[in-house]
Amino acid sequence: MGLIKQFNIYAPKNQALISKALTSAAGVGEALIPEELEKTITDTIIRMSPELAMVERRQSASKYHKFDRITARPARGGSMGEGATTSTTQSAVEQAQVQLKIVRRKGAVTNFVKDVSRKFIDAAAFEMENHLQAHVLDLIYYLHNGNADSQSIYNGTFGRPAAGNGYEFDGLGKFVSTNRTNEALGGVVPVSLKSLDDMIDVSNRKGGARHRRVFNMAPEMLSKFSQLLTNVRLNQGLSAGGMTVVDIPGGWRLNAYRDIPIIESTSMSPVEIMNATVTYAAEDTGVGSLTDDTYYIRIAPVTYEGEQEAEAEQNVVLGLGGATQRIRISLDRHHQDVAGNSSALSYRVYAGTVSGSLSLVAVISAFSYSENGTPADDCLVGTQYGYISSLTPGADVPAHMQNDIPLQATGGVRPGNIMLWDLDPVQGLGKMPYANTEGDKFDGLVTTFPLAVIDDYVQFMVKSYPALCDSFEATSVLHRGLRTA
Repeated sequence: MGLIKQFNIYAPKNQALISKALTSAAGVGEALIPEELEKTITDTIIRMSPELAMVERRQSASKYHKFDRITARPARGGSMGEGATTSTTQSAVEQAQVQLKIVRRKGAVTNFVKDVSRKFIDAAAFEMENHLQAHVLDLIYYLHNGNADSQSIYNGTFGRPAAGNGYEFDGLGKFVSTNRTNEALGGVVPVSLKSLDDMIDVSNRKGGARHRRVFNMAPEMLSKFSQLLTNVRLNQGLSAGGMTVVDIPGGWRLNAYRDIPIIESTSMSPVEIMNATVTYAAEDTGVGSLTDDTYYIRIAPVTYEGEQEAEAEQNVVLGLGGATQRIRISLDRHHQDVAGNSSALSYRVYAGTVSGSLSLVAVISAFSYSENGTPADDCLVGTQYGYISSLTPGADVPAHMQNDIPLQATGGVRPGNIMLWDLDPVQGLGKMPYANTEGDKFDGLVTTFPLAVIDDYVQFMVKSYPALCDSFEATSVLHRGLRTA
């Protein structure tokens, strides 16, 4: 619930803006069309999310957004004699691309509810506000934890139709590889500002010094570093604790360290432990590659609040004698939040053959998909089994993620992550192309439009067609496993 609370500062203003736009015409269906609403939606999105306020949103006219990625500078050594022949050198550039993904949701309000509640609340505006908040939470999840290669169930087996791509775009947690640190199991407590300084230093060495950058950390971690600043009596600005304050689009005022804004993101630290019951079973159907051994496993849900604490370690003994064995995974239900609602969007599977020494081997979606891509919230649940067929991960866990270990509490305090995000669109990870033509007048990453009237209710859709570009990842930094106490 922490991420939703983050929006509450501006919630009254957001709802008032949308309500005004919706009631500015004779009927709700008509009011969804005017440009004023699209501008209102765009402004509201920026108010809701500093992450979306900071990225560079760019229109794309294709399903695939292509961009140039510099892989090498021109050849070294320019010193030579006066009459020498100057050689021609070039930088190395490769053309890369990202596929825009479809993120949308549909809402409906009956005319009866709209009419009987009109003296107390604009039900259509209220419902659109709720859908808009959920849509923003989806986009923030994909920004941090999106994995286009995550495994999902299709026709009873892992896979996806057509080109084999996932239905979400890759996020920062998958892109950052060069500067990625994992602390020991249980995490460590920072005792100085060195961890922040080290992140800035490695980013600067890769060329990020003059770029727009932000830190992403949990509110509790920001408080921890603020205390450390106070303890060493640094005077970096006029605000208490020695941190400067900067303004960013959307009316956000953020603390800053060494002039780098700090986004208090509740996607960076777990708030709960995996609470679904996981059942593991050994089987040999000739499709796995595991051999006889004892395998240790932990599963962590990933929610709007980020990666959560993994379940307690379990072990499975494979003793069927073959080299084609695998481990079947089944949940009694999806992981739930404190309110009892299913909240996992994916699961991270950690496994190994040594107790207490597990690493990431798979990322599995919480959703299964039909042949046309329609999602169902049942992957891994019941007989929609998942599998560990190998300890060698696939594309969902590239090499730089294979050192990731579970986030495990120490003394009741859960460790989290800190991200230094370089927002440069060319030499960083700050460009988000999108193809929402209806919203292009207002740089509308998120657009809304009415659906046809087919019964006694008003329907609308909220949609985005975005992706995040991995133009250059080495100036961004991910530090996993820091805790506050």
